[in-house]
Amino acid sequence: MRLFLALDLDAAARACAVEVQGRARRAPVLRDLAVRWVRPENLHLTLAFLGEVDADRVAPMARAAAEPWVQAPFRVELATADVAPRSGAPRTLWLSVSTGRAPLARLHAEARARMGPLLCAPVDPRPPGHVTLGRVRRAPRSSGGRVRDAVAGVTVPALGWRVDSVVLYESRLAPGGSSYRPLARAPLGCVILDEVP
Repeated sequence: MRLFLALDLDAAARACAVEVQGRARRAPVLRDLAVRWVRPENLHLTLAFLGEVDADRVAPMARAAAEPWVQAPFRVELATADVAPRSGAPRTLWLSVSTGRAPLARLHAEARARMGPLLCAPVDPRPPGHVTLGRVRRAPRSSGGRVRDAVAGVTVPALGWRVDSVVLYESRLAPGGSSYRPLARAPLGCVILDEVP
């Protein structure tokens, strides 16, 4: 099974992200490319991509993800539309995180500590920093500058939300795009202290 930990957008942030997608879609250079846009219900901020996981490891990972997380709830804000990679043919269109980077990094470190021992390969050490809007399936290398300029010109409204839980998802790949099934959800900021005698 293909698994990842994610932070869900709330309804208002999701609606704003969809509005930004619509603006990007109208850019002439993007209309000419084969872009697979992320469906509104699939928009999320990936906390940690866990990859292909053997069936016998899924239940322990779901139990680990379902434990309350130490990091307190915090606010994430997305500020600019961007493209990756920075040079060459464009592959991914996203919204970059502007507020909440420090708590995101702490939460990511907690995810690595929880999930690392259950995985065959290490979790990517880089903290998350974006919400993916679309993936470019085919683009000539020469289109990179025009795509970056077009995406940089997309206006992003005030877009933020309060992160208060982590979700473990299974990603199912299909010709029409991925679908995500939640396997576990747990709240942030639930530290259980030993009783003081």
